[in-house]
Amino acid sequence: MRRFPLAFLLVGAMSLLAAGGAVLGAFEAPTGYDLAVHNGAGETLLATRVAGSYTSNQLSGTIVKFVFTAPDHVAEEAVAPSGKVEARRRLTGPQASAVLGPVRGLLSIRTFFPRGHYFENVEPARDLVPPSQRAAVTGTYRTRVQLGGGYVVGVFLRVEATDGSQHIADTVDYRLSSVDGWARSH
Repeated sequence: MRRFPLAFLLVGAMSLLAAGGAVLGAFEAPTGYDLAVHNGAGETLLATRVAGSYTSNQLSGTIVKFVFTAPDHVAEEAVAPSGKVEARRRLTGPQASAVLGPVRGLLSIRTFFPRGHYFENVEPARDLVPPSQRAAVTGTYRTRVQLGGGYVVGVFLRVEATDGSQHIADTVDYRLSSVDGWARSH
């Protein structure tokens, strides 16, 4: 008979913990914007066919076009600024899946904010280097994401940083033209 007060105390303690968890969860929970980007990235990564292109300032105007077919096949074509095809290749396995890296990387970013037709995150560039090198790095790492049809259909990355006396300015423009049944209208 003496066990009843203990049971009530346990139930009360569990209720307080649950209420505390709910309050903490409300403050730590991702926003609707974060969920939209993460869900879009997840849907894109689950797609059976993804076509798109990417370029960066390091590619000197060359555009890499690709068609990824799940689970792990990709056909790529490098097109020079003149329109001439410079190279073609087909990959399978982890190398093929790497073409979806910009989308996969979005899953590790916790916070996004709406900016016009995009969602954006800006982080310190020092977060991109090992802890032992962070003190020397200043600047920012900006990620802009475009959604369409429930998918991530564009990722724009920009790093503006200084590492000691070296200035780093790098951009990547990653655009998808189709994801399963979704297609970009031009």
